[in-house]
Amino acid sequence: MAQQQLLAQELSVSQILRKYRRQLTQIRERHDDKPDINTLSQQQQLLAQELSVSQILRAYGKQFTQIREQYTDGVNGRCAMGVIMSYYGWDGKCCTNAERRLYAALVALRRAGISKESLIELNDSGRTFEEIADYLDRNTD
Repeated sequence: MAQQQLLAQELSVSQILRKYRRQLTQIRERHDDKPDINTLSQQQQLLAQELSVSQILRAYGKQFTQIREQYTDGVNGRCAMGVIMSYYGWDGKCCTNAERRLYAALVALRRAGISKESLIELNDSGRTFEEIADYLDRNTD
């Protein structure tokens, strides 16, 4: 019951992203896109608030059907790695932007101390996005 109340209070990924996009836009407008130390500092603070890998899987994974052994099924299916790539802008269909999205996902995993191989193994062994997120929360910094 308490867990359901907490989940109901969480903002959706799109709400979080809209909030930070607005904040970045306001920062840029105030400074007329002239980078200075204050602007860069504010942008770094916003980037530091980026969702963790487990938060991405919990929140963003709800939009997709979980699949195994491939990043996408070309429609609405994603594996855990595909969900993370989609969070960074991959549409799940186009191969031309997949490389940059994969790189962004790999950087996020590396920062969190998670290997791509272990994430793939967790997904392909049958764990749900929620179970993978719980595992990551228990076993990473």
